[in-house]
Amino acid sequence: MTKVITNPFRADFMALCAESQTSIKLCAPYVKADVISEIYNRKQSGVSVQLITKVDIKSLYSGALDAESIGQVLAGGGKVFNCSNLHAKVYIFDDNKCIVSSANLTTSGLMQNAEFGVLTNDNNIVNSALDFYSTTINSKSVRRISKRNVAEIINLLAKIQPVQQIQYPQLSLTPSLNGNTLAISNGLSGWKREIFLLLGQFGDTFSSVDVNAMAQQLSEKHPVYEDRKAKIRQILQQLRDLGLVEFTSRGVYKKLWV
Repeated sequence: MTKVITNPFRADFMALCAESQTSIKLCAPYVKADVISEIYNRKQSGVSVQLITKVDIKSLYSGALDAESIGQVLAGGGKVFNCSNLHAKVYIFDDNKCIVSSANLTTSGLMQNAEFGVLTNDNNIVNSALDFYSTTINSKSVRRISKRNVAEIINLLAKIQPVQQIQYPQLSLTPSLNGNTLAISNGLSGWKREIFLLLGQFGDTFSSVDVNAMAQQLSEKHPVYEDRKAKIRQILQQLRDLGLVEFTSRGVYKKLWV
């Protein structure tokens, strides 16, 4: 069975969630809390849920991704993974059916936008989707998100000024967080705050060479700390889990708040 699905297909999607016996694997960069709530209300007890998404401070700030949706999955015993370059939308049910679609896990994606997808139980396609899913979550650049990460993200967002909405003309503008750098830093502490502030001296992207420069700058402040480079790389991973940094390629990083 393979069939094309177009909007609205929320009913078909939720029916598959309700029918699942063992697992629901979700993969989308934009996720809203109301969709996750409905999934959990419809799914059977004991069915596991996993979510791959893209934790990006701009998406969280603008509301395209709800921090609460990540928290809901974790509170329900599910697992959440952060893939900083995610664009795919793939949904797998019981490892024997899948939807490959253009639609995110939002009301607009499942009900309103002009979206296109394919629902299939074809073994070759489903196995390819499972391979993609497994390869993604096992990638060294992909991190598992914790409840503590979500709490930190919500704390950061509470310190940032609300998005200014333009009522007329009707435009959709990508929000800028440049003016909220201080607010973000005030939501961090310890090494995370220190490294975040040091990143201000670099452009939108920075590299391992800049990490070495930061390590040198920290040598006077932390003279007894031997492996400062390793510590900085560890903190960059933590900033990535808060949606502040993206690992674009080996040794190359991108700031997500500028």
